[in-house]
Amino acid sequence: MLKKHYILVLALLCLFCSSFGQSKELINQLLSTDNEAKSQALAQLIDEKRVKSFPIISAINDKKLYQYQGLLITLGEKVETTELYGYKLIQLYPSIKPILDEKGKEVIKNNSELEEISFSRAERLMILPVLPYINLVSLDLEKRKLAFVQFQQKGTFDDIKILTEAKNEEKDPYMVRIAIETILAIQLNHTQKEEEAKPIVDELVENKGDNTEYILGKYLTTLSEGTDLYNYVLNEQNELKDRANTLVIIQNLFSGLSLGSILIMIALGLSIIYGLAGVINMAHGEFMMIGAYTAFCVQQLFDATSVGAAGNFSFFLSIPLAFLVAGMFGLVIEKLILRKLYNRPLESLLATWGISLIFIQSARSIFGDLTSVRTPSFLSGGWEIVPQLILPYNRLFIIVMTILLVFSIYSFLYKSKNGLRIRSVTQNRSMSACLGISTEKIDALTFFIGSGIAGIAGCCITLIGNVVPDMGQTYVVDSFLVVVTGGVGNLFGSVVAGLGIGQLTKLLEPVFQAVYGKVIILVFIILFLQFKPRGLFPAKGRIAED
Repeated sequence: MLKKHYILVLALLCLFCSSFGQSKELINQLLSTDNEAKSQALAQLIDEKRVKSFPIISAINDKKLYQYQGLLITLGEKVETTELYGYKLIQLYPSIKPILDEKGKEVIKNNSELEEISFSRAERLMILPVLPYINLVSLDLEKRKLAFVQFQQKGTFDDIKILTEAKNEEKDPYMVRIAIETILAIQLNHTQKEEEAKPIVDELVENKGDNTEYILGKYLTTLSEGTDLYNYVLNEQNELKDRANTLVIIQNLFSGLSLGSILIMIALGLSIIYGLAGVINMAHGEFMMIGAYTAFCVQQLFDATSVGAAGNFSFFLSIPLAFLVAGMFGLVIEKLILRKLYNRPLESLLATWGISLIFIQSARSIFGDLTSVRTPSFLSGGWEIVPQLILPYNRLFIIVMTILLVFSIYSFLYKSKNGLRIRSVTQNRSMSACLGISTEKIDALTFFIGSGIAGIAGCCITLIGNVVPDMGQTYVVDSFLVVVTGGVGNLFGSVVAGLGIGQLTKLLEPVFQAVYGKVIILVFIILFLQFKPRGLFPAKGRIAED
């Protein structure tokens, strides 16, 4: 008996080796100059329907199959800099991987430098029967996802073998879940026997795929109501709905925390300036815009070396530069314009509003209406805590930056001599001047720091949106709401108010939509200020005395 098993294993091994050798020989024929041999090899690869050969067939279909140093390759990501122009080369067989040079760097070539392996239109038409399959192993994740999903309703038992092979080639855990979900969906769609269906339903639920609830709902339409199997599937579907609702709530809480962090970053500088000078700075949002354009300019300067680590470094260099550039703009405006308008709130409001318009039109003239900053590669994607709950890395970074910024401002205001002077001038300007504190220098320092913080906020916001000239207008009203609600000049109040408004916004949006949600928040704040006109944590100082 044992001998028979050895013979069977040996026979399967020989079959695998022979089929592998045969496939390798067919693929080598594609490099041949004999057009007839190439055509025959393509026809045989199509008939075999082997997952390993699908990337090659896909490249043929897209007219992107090339030969490089005796290897079958296709074109990957496009690279376009002042020094390099071309495509990253991707090896297709025996495995998909980037081609590296002797220094370990990815080879970049223009397609005109490569030897194309061309096929006639008639030969490409031969690919039609396997078109639904070739994207299962596409280099593009979205194409692979779409290919698997298409089989969930239309797949047959004959497709399971190919789908299983494609699943085994997957390295991405998310795509593995989709592949398993697809295979189980096909099995479920072709059975109504309770003893066979229940284990499949259990596996589907345990797999936690994106479309499991929909698959179970479609399967319910094929069952008779009231049967044990119908009730079992319905119960599993309801549990999935409850889980989905819970994840939506968690996702909204995270989104509220992210939005609150952005509002805190913008409001911190405004709170310090408003608390010190009593100036309603309508140009504060434009300092944020200056920080965003600083990040864009730094990225442009790094474009010559924007591959690899240099492209990531440019963004982190732009953070301190955004602080300095926005801070210098704030310093100049304070010295030339706002210093003469202290204790004149209406004139300062109109002056800063005019400054904001000048900044917006200047940015539009220099940069145009729309630009963007590339997100560093390691901030792309997200942290998947559980299936269907992904926290984007860029928003996590913003939250971490906000925490560091709040801690830094607190340390500066409460642990340094200049921070003590700022708090002293904020509470009583005349007494501070009598004690030898240069109030003019403190005013300048405060505007520099407050504007610089807004610049950092603008730099961080480029991770989640485009850079446009009037982007500051989107946030300046919300930042004023945070300052007034939290208490003018109060750091802790700005943090509490920012988080509260951010969470309230994200909780109301799904119910009342964004516009009506904003209206409700404004009404709520108006009513709140009727009872606490100085905010949650009123600060002592010149404004409080007035």
